[in-house]
Parts: sequence; C-alpha cells; structure tokens
Amino acid sequence: MRRTDPWRATALTIAAAALIPVGAAKKKDVPDPKIEETVGTVANIIGNTIKVEGVGLVVGLDDTGSEPSASWYTKKLTDEMLKAGVEHPDRLIQSKKSSVVIVRATIPAGVSTTDRFDVDIELPPASATTSLAGGWLINTQLAPMGQTKEGPKEGNALASVYGPVMTGKAGAMDNARVGQVLGGARVKADAPYGLSIKEARRSGKTSKLLEAVIKQRFTQTDASDNKGMTIAKTDGFLVLKVPKVYHHNQTRYHQIIKLLPLVDNPSLREARLAAWGKELLDPKTSGVAALRLEGIGPNALPMLKAGLDSPDWQVRFFSAEALAYLNNSDGVKVLVDTAKNHPEFRSFALKSMAAMDQSAALMGLRSLMGESDFELRYGAFDALRTLDPYDPFLGARRLYDDPPVDEDDADNMALQIAGRSARKKKTRAEEPFSLYVVDCEGPPMVHVSRNLRCEIVIFGRDQKLLTPVVLGSGGSILLNASDGDDQVQLTKITSKSLDDPESKINCPLDLPEVIRQMAALQSSYPEIVSILMSASTQKNLAGPMVVDAVPLANKAYDEAQLLGVTKKDDQVEKASAEPEKKPSFLEKVRKRFGR
Repeated sequence: MRRTDPWRATALTIAAAALIPVGAAKKKDVPDPKIEETVGTVANIIGNTIKVEGVGLVVGLDDTGSEPSASWYTKKLTDEMLKAGVEHPDRLIQSKKSSVVIVRATIPAGVSTTDRFDVDIELPPASATTSLAGGWLINTQLAPMGQTKEGPKEGNALASVYGPVMTGKAGAMDNARVGQVLGGARVKADAPYGLSIKEARRSGKTSKLLEAVIKQRFTQTDASDNKGMTIAKTDGFLVLKVPKVYHHNQTRYHQIIKLLPLVDNPSLREARLAAWGKELLDPKTSGVAALRLEGIGPNALPMLKAGLDSPDWQVRFFSAEALAYLNNSDGVKVLVDTAKNHPEFRSFALKSMAAMDQSAALMGLRSLMGESDFELRYGAFDALRTLDPYDPFLGARRLYDDPPVDEDDADNMALQIAGRSARKKKTRAEEPFSLYVVDCEGPPMVHVSRNLRCEIVIFGRDQKLLTPVVLGSGGSILLNASDGDDQVQLTKITSKSLDDPESKINCPLDLPEVIRQMAALQSSYPEIVSILMSASTQKNLAGPMVVDAVPLANKAYDEAQLLGVTKKDDQVEKASAEPEKKPSFLEKVRKRFGR
C-alpha cells in the first residue's frame, strides 16, 4: 500500500487518543506551568486537509458524452446506482448525453456542515467524451482513497456533491473535458481542529488546564458557542472548535489560542495589560501585542482604543482589528480607511468588519461597495454577506417567481394577517445560482464567481444590455436585439428546430431581468456566465465584467504583524517581487504564532 496521507495519520491519532480517557495514562512528573508560558508553549493545533474523490455521472450533455469502457470506475458507478434504486443504470451510463467522471476535492481543515467547497472533475483514462459543457453532476459521494495491490481502496464517505459543471480549469479555461462544480460539496459532519499536548507536558492536569483556559476566555465574548468549544479527550488531546466570529478567519483564532497565558490572576492580568498596552503603541511590536490584548478579552478595550490615536497607521489598524473581533466598533473608520488606502491589508480589514455585530460595520461595508476599485467593492460585498446574509443592501433577487397564491388564500383575512408562513405550502424550485443587484454609487460593474459559489453580482442600478445584441451562437440559448430595440428576444433551443414558439420569449433589456429569464428557460449558471462574457467582449454591458475579484492575504501583513516590519505602500510591491532573505526565520515566527 502506498504511503499514508498526512490526514490519515492525524485521523488515526485522534481516534486512538479518544479511546483513552483523561487521567488513564501512567502518571509521570510534569512541571507546573510557568507565568510566561502560553497554550502554544505546551500544545500544537492539529488540523489537516483531507483529499477525497468519487465516481460520478454528468448528465444533460448535448451528445458529447460517451459509452465508457469496462473499468473499476464504471463498475463502482453502476453498483452505486443500483443501490440507489436506479433502474437500468447501464442505459444511462452508455448514453451520449451522459459521461462517467472522476470527482476530486480537498476538504478544508476546520470545515463545518454549513460550509461549501469546490470539486474538480475530470474524465477517466481513455474516455471518448468530447465536452462536459452544459452538464449536471448528479449526487456523488466523496471518500478518502488508497491504493492496494488489488486496486483502489475506498474509505467512508465524508462529503457529497452535485450541481452544474463549469468547464475549464486554471491555465486551460477552454478545455471542455475538465471542470468544476462551484461550492457544490458539503461535508457530512463537522471537522474540528485538535489540540495536541507536547509529549513532555502530557497529563490529565495539563489537559484540563488547557480546557479551562480556553473556555474561560471565550465565555466572555462567545457564550452562545461556548458549550463544547473545547473538550479534553485524553491526557494528550483536546477537541478544538472555532467560534462563529472567527469562522472566516480561523488562522487568527489559532493565533489567539496559542498566545493565551496558562497562569492568570487579577494582578498578573493588570501587569500584562500595562505591558502589552505599551507594546501596542510601538509599530515593531503592535501586531503581536494586539493579538495578546484580544486574548485577554473585553478588559483590554481601553488599551486597544488608545491605539486608535497613534500617528502610525499600522498601530491604528492592528488596534482596530482587535477591537472588531471583540465586537467593538470604535475602529470602524480606521478599518474602512485601511481597506481603501492599503491594499496589502485590505483582506484583513474587511474580514474584521465582517466579524462585528455592529451597525457601524454594516454602514462601512455598504459605503465601500460604491468605490470604483473592483477588488474593494466586491470584497466589501462579500464581507457584508458574511456579516449579514440577509442585509437588504446586498440586493438579493429571486430567479424564479413565487408560486401563485390560491384565491381562497388571497381572500382569507386571517391568512393575510398571519403572513406567508401560514399560507398553504407551495413547491418552490431550487435556484441554480444567486443573483444580486447592488444599488450603489460608483461605475457599473458585473462580477461573477468561478470559485466557491455560483453567483452573479450587478453593481449599479438600471443596467441594460446595449444593442445591437447577438449572443449565444453555438449554445442552447440565443439572445437577439437590433440596434435601437427596447426588448431582447431569448430563444431556448430544445430541439433541432428554432421555430418552437414555446422556446422564445421577449423581455426588456434590463440586465437582471434578462438573467432571470435565461434562468427561467433552464439555462445553467456556466452557460449564463458564458453569455455574459460574450456580452462584455461585444460591448453589450454598461461596465466591465470581473471574475473572482477577491482580496487575498499576502506576505506584507504577516511581516508587519509578526515581525514588526514596516514598509511604505510603494515599497510593498517592490519587496513582494524580491527573494526573501531569511525565509527560515519568518517560517519559525509563523509557526510560533500559529500562522
């Protein structure tokens, strides 16, 4: 059997550890914790990614599929379909309107059942399928895979996936024989991190101490999530969950955990507040000092607020960032200014605003959506959705109209007073992607995602298709409008004939309505994205079309936070292109503080 993957070793360690109760190990001499020691001194955080794969079937192809050759993949898929009660699976598998595919994904560390992630799709060896365009991956189970002398060895299913196939991949966007299902996968159970106590410090006493230290800190700000936040399983291992406020920035949570002092009392806390408050005001130590103060909790608010008055912008930012994770909005203006003027810190400024349950953060993010910078305005939109997915300023639009209300229901006063929830339940079709129309200032822009989600975001009100329009040549949907027309004709090709009256509709040039009507004609997200890309190329859109304009983390933030390295904006870009002089030192610092 081939070498075991790192995730498997972790899983086996956790499983074995869970069998040994706390205190069951042989007693040994373990030193008492020292005043200067932290959680990171005695324990390491464990959380590896897990590679999984499965065999799936893509259906709905335009005769570009193929009959698969006899193989392990074909047999596995046939067996799964039979178990699922599918009659005559061979007929479906052998159709040219379908194709057997291999589905692969990496389950992120710390993922929960509410998180979604992408999967990659490729064809088995020797497959004759020419294109996966327009296809839909039926529900596929994903499991860890190993290789034995007898062939592939499959573990238990950890996730499942289904959804439309977006063809192409990085570096080969025109390759229709590969693709992705964006945000279509979910795990079957939460995958919490673990806290592994170092060998020399393993004992029931240490394990229980770590549990108490972590629970005490997060009871102060995350009481609703505290139950089971950390549980001592053995003398050497604890389960470590991530609070909701840190779910979108788990690295920061790990940093806070590692810096929590093992020994604490009122006098020590007072001395630490004074010392770390001074370090916060020094640009060379402000990043780590802010993390330490955040670890203390609400008692550190006065020191962090003092940092907002510093003449140094990085000190102000690190203070505001820590305040945000303590749900204090005093630093929102600093975070907004940082997002605007310091792109190297933008990702973290937006994440910190997304962590606050405060109206000031909502207002700040809403204002940023009107900026002209593509990355800034979409980054602000993404952060606002994280903060409040139902915020009206996101401009969510339903793709499908609500089912009609029965006349009896419409005339019933009691039902009208009670609201929609009291009406008779109507079947509502699942929407294949999300559509948002952000009513904001700034130039018009259309943003589409090719990672994590199927989503179209239109920035700016009253956007219309610009005529003349000739779109969709060679696809299953056509858009046509002559120069000066006030409507566009949409034609859904459901057969070889283009004259079917039921496949043609006219709608206004209003861009959101055009997208809704394409969805109503059963056009897939990948197909609509392709139409929009063609519209952008042919100058049919009022503004640019942008793909995945997501602010990313970078080395400049790490250096400023952990090493105290301060650079001017014009130096950051230059430094990023130069080789790092001491990478080993930076890696050591990252490891120490959990990055």
